[in-house]
Amino acid sequence: MGEKMFSSMIKYFQSPGFYVSVISIFAGIFLILIIQNVIKKIIIADANNIVAKRRNTIVILINNIFKYLILLIVFIICLSVNGVNVTAFLTGLGVAGAIAGLALQDALKDIIAGMNIIMDNYYVVGDMVEFKGFVGTVVEFGLKSTKIRGLDGKTLVVANREVSAIYNLSLKDKELFLNYSVAYEEDIEKTSEVFENICKKVSVLEDVKEESKLLGINSLNDSSVDFMISAVCDSKNQFKVKRQINKIVKTELDKNNIKIPYPQVEVHNGK
Repeated sequence: MGEKMFSSMIKYFQSPGFYVSVISIFAGIFLILIIQNVIKKIIIADANNIVAKRRNTIVILINNIFKYLILLIVFIICLSVNGVNVTAFLTGLGVAGAIAGLALQDALKDIIAGMNIIMDNYYVVGDMVEFKGFVGTVVEFGLKSTKIRGLDGKTLVVANREVSAIYNLSLKDKELFLNYSVAYEEDIEKTSEVFENICKKVSVLEDVKEESKLLGINSLNDSSVDFMISAVCDSKNQFKVKRQINKIVKTELDKNNIKIPYPQVEVHNGK
């Protein structure tokens, strides 16, 4: 039994089916490596360019399609040279595909939605998006799902069929409206001048696109007067810009001895 099996293996290793299978597998791997090298050269490094991001996303998607197509062709060749009826196999595969299609309707919806996302430019890798209150950056896009990394580092995987619930925050600039409280005893004119100077400093920040403006006194609270300023920036940079503005405001108010009110508790002795 053992000698017969060994003899059959030797005979197979000497047959054209074995050589063609090995050559096909290595040729497939070689083609995939070539395509990946070409992809690396095509990828554009400019992450801030919308056209570049869209092109990169399409290129990566095409790379994945070609990779699986090559693997399928190699598999069929290996079956064919080893005496398997490929026609019957493909027919059976078609029937199985139809049955799988009924069972995997959601997956097919994801794939179709994935193609629509690419063709209609809903979003691309690098865009900031919002999904049901979750805000983050698209870090990976496939035919079935989109991976979004949130501001806290958590990654959310969203099925592509949910595209109608995803808001792209990178398609337009974000206008920030920021309130800052000062104490009632502060001089309004002096404080306004300080905030005008703050706006000038904000306007020269790298990520701020338009001149920052003092919009005036926004509200009179129980223990503070609120001043509002505005600034325009890319949506993806809004949190960075807000942190920079907060630093400028705190520094300038401290420099000019303008009080920022904070909660105080007054305790009375019961006597």
